[in-house]
Amino acid sequence: MENQKFCADCGHSLAGVTDLTEALPVISPPAEPTDVSSAPNDSQLGAILDKLATLPDIKLPDDELPDIAVLPTTQIPAQHDTAETAAVPGDITADGPELFDEPDNRYEYPPSRDPFKVKLVFILAFFGAIAVLMTAIADIIDIRTSIPVDGIATGVRTLDTLGTNLAVAGFFGATVMVFGGLLACFGLRWGAGLAGGAGLALAGWAALVVGLAERRIAAAESITRQTGHVSSFTLKVTRDLGFWLIVAVAAIGLLAFIASLRSFGRGGRPALNPWIAALGAVAGVVLVAGPLIAENTATFANNYSSPATVTDLPTLYFAGRLVQLALIGAAIVFGLLIVRAYGLGLAAGGVSVALWMWVSSLLGTGTNPLGIADGNFGADPTDPTPHAVTTAGMTLTLVMLAVSAVLATVGHQRRLRRY
Repeated sequence: MENQKFCADCGHSLAGVTDLTEALPVISPPAEPTDVSSAPNDSQLGAILDKLATLPDIKLPDDELPDIAVLPTTQIPAQHDTAETAAVPGDITADGPELFDEPDNRYEYPPSRDPFKVKLVFILAFFGAIAVLMTAIADIIDIRTSIPVDGIATGVRTLDTLGTNLAVAGFFGATVMVFGGLLACFGLRWGAGLAGGAGLALAGWAALVVGLAERRIAAAESITRQTGHVSSFTLKVTRDLGFWLIVAVAAIGLLAFIASLRSFGRGGRPALNPWIAALGAVAGVVLVAGPLIAENTATFANNYSSPATVTDLPTLYFAGRLVQLALIGAAIVFGLLIVRAYGLGLAAGGVSVALWMWVSSLLGTGTNPLGIADGNFGADPTDPTPHAVTTAGMTLTLVMLAVSAVLATVGHQRRLRRY
């Protein structure tokens, strides 16, 4: 009949059961079940489930259907992993444009400065400074004769008698070396270079002092041979404690330079301006060439051989002059051409002792100030003014060092502001 429904399994009429207005029976559990026996048994639960199974399907009009794409009963197919996973938008691991695609956004942060740590270069600088202080009061050589002899100045020679500006020059170099070693303990590479350069400067200073002492000894021995009366007097030469302290200063200075090489790297700092560094290297060459220029009747050969005079200059004197100039030039040229902070300190420290010898001889400080490498051959011994080429080389070297330091500082500050 119309609108009548029958059970598909048994064929019984569903009239009165499937009416839309028929209220479903509500099964409520007891409020406070105290006895397990009061719960529905298996047969009762089966009857309830059979009753629910006979409920009709309720169809809603099309205009009342929920506007959803997927019904709750829709089964979502399982997602299986594949060999190639599709790129997820925004995933930085997927192939696609990088997160930072501008070169300015790519940089390395500067390394943090090392904490204070006592380093070998500082220890060597400290002992080198003590040795320099001891040389100021110690006897260098002692020349004695059994009887007074014309032309032989007897007595003790100290730094002040060899050259009135030698002691201060040594103090200045030792101070720079200690200061640089202290900065190296704070992790500053240019401080280590400063200590290493001052060590080389002190080694050259010590070589010159040894050469000057040997020149005094050679002069006394030369006069002794010329008298023709060797048996009439006795010459006694003693190289005292100060002489060996000078040798120790040279050794400590070289060791300080070697120890400073541990800070040779860049350390994350920008390089120096190569053009300014090249000009500074040229200035250093001019500086060391100045004292080798012969004046008046002297010749260039006098820089490595004795002139045609009665005094035969010792080899150690020539070697001392050339060693000082070579170490000054090496510190400036090598230090600037590596265009690093360490090299800038190396060049500045290498010129430290020569700076004071140049200033004191230019101003005529003291009674017997010596120029760099004992001045020029053939120059007036009463006029300690350095050669014009030496002055030009020193001035240009100082200017290039200052410009390099300023540019390096400005570049480093700009780099820090970028972070």
